[in-house]
Amino acid sequence: MTKLCARGKAAAKRKFKVYPSAYANAYASKICAGKIKDPSGTKRKDWGPKKASKGADIKIKKVAKALHKASGLHKQQAKTLESIKANKGVYTGSYMKSEIAGEPVSNESLVSYYGDMIDV
Repeated sequence: MTKLCARGKAAAKRKFKVYPSAYANAYASKICAGKIKDPSGTKRKDWGPKKASKGADIKIKKVAKALHKASGLHKQQAKTLESIKANKGVYTGSYMKSEIAGEPVSNESLVSYYGDMIDV
């Protein structure tokens, strides 16, 4: 069973006092199928091929332009990420002198500040 169109439901509600009834639904179904005239006096069908809108080309061009802008944004972000390089050897952690994964690391600012106070 297919869903009734909004136009058929509205016509049935106007014609019948009690809408959710068998008679009202049959009337709405016939209007949606285009078998009888609706209250405006014309037979219309809600199904079948639709006419192409005139603005379809404009909408497609607008979406394509937006995608092109988005692609450019992503390209810039990718370039920024590629240009960032990790500074290996400069350690700014909390250890003064230590070994991490077999490599000696030291925070030079902590060593210069606490140098003579703490023997490591």
